[in-house]
Amino acid sequence: MLQKPNVKIVQPLLKSQKCRQSFIFLRRNSSSSSEAAILESLFNIFTGKCIVVMAQESGKRKKPNILVTGTPGTGKTTMSTALAEATQLNHINIGDLVKEKNLHDGWDDELDSYILNEDLVCDELEDVMEEGGNIVDYHGCDFFPERWFDCVVVLQTDNSVLYDRLSKRGYKDSKLSNNVECEIFQILLEEAKESYAEDKVVALKSDNIEDISRNVATLTDWIRNWSIPV
Repeated sequence: MLQKPNVKIVQPLLKSQKCRQSFIFLRRNSSSSSEAAILESLFNIFTGKCIVVMAQESGKRKKPNILVTGTPGTGKTTMSTALAEATQLNHINIGDLVKEKNLHDGWDDELDSYILNEDLVCDELEDVMEEGGNIVDYHGCDFFPERWFDCVVVLQTDNSVLYDRLSKRGYKDSKLSNNVECEIFQILLEEAKESYAEDKVVALKSDNIEDISRNVATLTDWIRNWSIPV
């Protein structure tokens, strides 16, 4: 069983009239019921309808931090890059950061990947995450401090689509099967829900470019209407 980090729980924030009006406008202009449901979930995150875990105690952060997670091949980097371009937030690809800064304990031949050193990664990111305005992109999420993130996005992809994507990447059979099974059993979604306040977690479909564009638009609206927790 995954254990949640120690965090400070505070009472719900009051919904501001500005936030409420923005949400009503977005919901009325959404193209589908599923999109409206996503907007409502995001609205609950930043208005404090439910118990809120403080993103920071100092109140210094002026922009939100978003974690984009999901099984390899679900489009995390593609969506994060597009979202960063649309919002001017800072995109942090953890896989690239680990290689660039040597934040690992060597190479695992069986897993065909670097052995990530979680402590080194968190130490490297502490200051930039406190400043805010970051989109963190990684397939794991349980080791990050919960206080870092205002929204946790879990991308989900149809199994047949995911299989084709990973095959094109040249994944060997064992690695491909492990990742597809991870998606089938929604391991990353459950990990996110166990590691973060559930009302911060949003699952988004990511089967094609249309899904990615819609997700970027929805999250861009949320970022523009985000208010600083107090």
